[in-house]
Amino acid sequence: MNILELKEKKGNYPGVVVEIGFGHGEFLHYLADVKLNFLIVGIEIASKYFKKVMYRMLREGIPNVVLLKEDARTVLYYAFEPNSIDEIYANFPDPWPKSGQKKRRITNEKSLRLIFSRLKKGGTFYLSTDSVILKEELLEFVRERGMEIEKRSGSPFPIKTKYERKWQSSNKEIHYFIIKKSDEDNFGVEEGEVIVTMPHVVVEASKSFLKDFIGKFKPFEKKEKGCHFKSERAFLANTEDEILIPILINEEFINQRIFVSLRRKGEEYTLKLYERDKIIVTRCVLKDLYSIKDFILRNFEVKIVRGNL
Repeated sequence: MNILELKEKKGNYPGVVVEIGFGHGEFLHYLADVKLNFLIVGIEIASKYFKKVMYRMLREGIPNVVLLKEDARTVLYYAFEPNSIDEIYANFPDPWPKSGQKKRRITNEKSLRLIFSRLKKGGTFYLSTDSVILKEELLEFVRERGMEIEKRSGSPFPIKTKYERKWQSSNKEIHYFIIKKSDEDNFGVEEGEVIVTMPHVVVEASKSFLKDFIGKFKPFEKKEKGCHFKSERAFLANTEDEILIPILINEEFINQRIFVSLRRKGEEYTLKLYERDKIIVTRCVLKDLYSIKDFILRNFEVKIVRGNL
């Protein structure tokens, strides 16, 4: 499932529960059993865990669970509006212990603001961890904001995950935290905009247009209004009728490597995204397409035929 499909599906349920980093899927399965009327959203970035749990859910035909292989921050920011999730769980997330890894932790300020912005008033965030770093960052965040936090020495749930059993057998101290959101504060994090339509433009140009484009287009890097673009050289695809332009785009809660396609059909050339279904079309992606369109209009004699760019 992708983010656009999730945005549509979640409207069919009275409530939504999210587990960040479901690992082997034990806790996700438990949630599906005890919250039958809720949509259970499992997010996992590791391919081996994602595939294992996906096959299990398909085999067992569990109807109220959807899985996304994606960075949890990307899903929360782009798939959910502020104040829209009932419960968010994070069981033994990666602590990213090195000092240079702080931006990747689930308990850094930016990540926690996003998590609490998506919870409804009365919604709950559950965190279990053996990491002192994650514990201290979470406690600092709630202390600075005067939020109430419940600390437990044992799990509030009857199910134990693989990592929980592992750390308990090693006599590691485990921390369980329960934090309930008391208002509708969005913590300064708005909803991420996703473009639903297929952005494209069709132009008429000479037969040598693709060859001329490759000769004139130079890799670029630029930053503007929350978008960081870095392109690579354009190259011919598997056919001489199409060229691809690789571009790295970094923006709020998401980094993507996309390919922009310029494809010939007769005397017409279409500028669009390559493998559109694998791309989250954000405002920065749209800006990048506009910049390539502007490059074409400045450097070549073309006629715009149709499109929405």
